[in-house]
Amino acid sequence: MTTTLWQDDHIYAAPDCPAIDADFQRAAEALTEITTLLAALPETRDINPLRHLLRAIRRQANAVRRQAWNSQTFAYNRLSRNGRDEAARVLLSRGQQLQARLAQLVKPVALFWLNAPEDQVRALLQDPELFELAYLIRHDRRLQDQALSLESEQLIEGLAVDGLQAWGDLYDSLVARLRPVVEGEPMGLAQADNLLAHPDRARRASAWHGIQAAWAGEQETVAAILNAINGWRNELAAQRGKGRLLDALDLSCHQGHLDRATLETLMAQAEAHKELGRRALRAMAGAQGITDFAPWDLYAPPPAAAQIRLGFGQALTLVAEAFAAFDPEMGAFARMMADRGWIDAAPSDNRRSGAYCTEYADPAEPRVFLTFEGTMDNVITLAHELGHAWHSWLLRDAPLAQRDYPKTLAETASLFAETLVRDALLARAQTREQRLAIAWMDGERVASLLLDIPSRFHFERALVAGRSEGYLGAGQLRAMMKSAKQQWYGDTLSQYDELFWASKSHFSIAEFGFYNYPYLFGYLFSLGLYAQKARVGADFVPAYRALLADTGRMSAESLVEKHLGVDIREPAFWEESLRYVEEAVERLERLV
Repeated sequence: MTTTLWQDDHIYAAPDCPAIDADFQRAAEALTEITTLLAALPETRDINPLRHLLRAIRRQANAVRRQAWNSQTFAYNRLSRNGRDEAARVLLSRGQQLQARLAQLVKPVALFWLNAPEDQVRALLQDPELFELAYLIRHDRRLQDQALSLESEQLIEGLAVDGLQAWGDLYDSLVARLRPVVEGEPMGLAQADNLLAHPDRARRASAWHGIQAAWAGEQETVAAILNAINGWRNELAAQRGKGRLLDALDLSCHQGHLDRATLETLMAQAEAHKELGRRALRAMAGAQGITDFAPWDLYAPPPAAAQIRLGFGQALTLVAEAFAAFDPEMGAFARMMADRGWIDAAPSDNRRSGAYCTEYADPAEPRVFLTFEGTMDNVITLAHELGHAWHSWLLRDAPLAQRDYPKTLAETASLFAETLVRDALLARAQTREQRLAIAWMDGERVASLLLDIPSRFHFERALVAGRSEGYLGAGQLRAMMKSAKQQWYGDTLSQYDELFWASKSHFSIAEFGFYNYPYLFGYLFSLGLYAQKARVGADFVPAYRALLADTGRMSAESLVEKHLGVDIREPAFWEESLRYVEEAVERLERLV
C-alpha cells in the first residue's frame, strides 16, 4: 500500500510516550559509564590498554549518539508536519541537549586524537574497530592548531544549545506560524510556495506578494537571527585563530571535506558560464510572452504543459521506473519507501515549506518530506529526495561515523537521481509539447544552479564580511541581497527579491555556513558522473554504488581521484559538465 504519511510508530508512538523516557534513562546511564571510563584516559599510556579504553568509550558514546539522533529526527519530523506540536518541540530540545552533553563529555577524547603524537595515532589505528574513525581523525587533525582548552571546548558545546542552535530553532518556529494571505485566503507557507509554480501568472504574483508581505513583517527578527548566527561563528573563529585565522569559507570547506582550491575553481567556472543561466531565463520569458520577467515567474510551468497534474502514485511510479532502468534495486527501493510509510507528502496546515531527506540512526531507515500537489516540480523534488534516501540506504550497514557524509557529496546522489528522471521523461516524450516540458525543467535547473545558487554564495560572503564590522539591519541585508541578485541575474529580471535572505531557510541553519554551494557542486559533479555512465555502460552501476559508499570516508578530491581518476581542482572536469548544461539550454532555445 502506498501512503503519503509517515509511519513511525515502531520508532515511538508519540513524542511524549514512556518509551522515550526509558531510552533517555539508558542514555544517562551510558553517560555515567563514559564518565567513569574517561577518568582513566590521562593515566593510560600503553597502547593495548589504551585501545581497549578508547573502544569502550566509543561504544558507550555511540549508544548515546543513536538516542540523540533518533529523538531529534523523530521530533523534527513531527514539527515539519505540524510546527505547533509542543511535545515534539520539547523532545527536539531534549535530543539537542543530550547531543551537546555527549559532545561536552567526550571532548577529552576528541582532543586526545587531535593532539596525540603521530606514531601513537598510527599504532592505535591498527585496531580494526578504531580504524573506522581513521579518515575523520586525519581530517580533524588538519585543524589541530584551532583547538582551544578542554574547558573552553566544553563551554562552547554547552552554550551552543541555547545560544547558536536556539536561533535556528527560532527561525523554524517563524516558518511554522507564518500564514501568507493569497487572494484573501490565509494558508500555510508550504502551500503558498507551491503556488509559485501555478500556470496563472496573476496567481503566482499574488502568492509571491503574499509570501513577501508575511516575511516583511518578520524581517527584523530574521535579521537578528542572521546576525546572531554569523556573529557567533565570527567570534569563535577569532578565538580559535590566534595563530592561524581561518575565515568562514575555509571552515565551510573543511566541514564539506572540500579543498578551498576546488571551491574557487567551481565558482570561477560558474562566473564564466552565468550567461547560460541568463539564456535559459530569456528563453522561458520569450515562450510565455513576458517582457517583465519577475521573481514570481522563475518557476512558471511551460505553456504547453500548464495543466499537467499527477497523483502521488503516478509520480512515484514514474520515479521508480526511471530509477529501475538504471539500477533495478534503486527502483525497488523507491517503491519500498512509499510502501513502508517512509515518505510524508500530503499537504497540511502548519506544515513547513521545502523538502528534505533525513534518517534514523537505529534502525537505519531514511525518511523523505515534501509537500506534493501534483506539479512536475514536485515530481523532480520527489526524485531528488529519494536520491538522498538511496544514498543513505546504501550506507545503512556502515559504521555510524561513516554514515554522516559531507553535504558537498550528499547533493551528488540527489541531483544524479533528478537527471535519471529527466532523461527517462525525455526518452518517453512523443510530442514537441512533451519535450518542451522536460527542456523547461532543465532550463529552470540551469537558472537556479548557475544564477540563484551563486547569488546566495555572493550574498553570504558579503553577510559574513559585513557582520565582522558590526550589526546588519534588515535594510542593509535587503541592499546586499539586491546587489547579489543583480550581479548574477543581470537584466533577465525586472525586479529582485530583496527579502530572499529572510524567506530562504538555508541562511538560518545554525550548523552550517555557506549551505548552498554544495548544490552547484553536486549538480555539475552529477553531470560529470552521468558522462561516465554513458562511456562505461553497465559496469557503471557497481562503480556508482562504490563511489557513494566511500562518501563518508574520503574527501571530495580523493573520492573523484579514486573512482574517476580526475583532479577536480582543475577546470577540465567542470568544463565537461558545463558542456552538458549548454546542450540543455540549446535544446530549450530550439523548442521555444
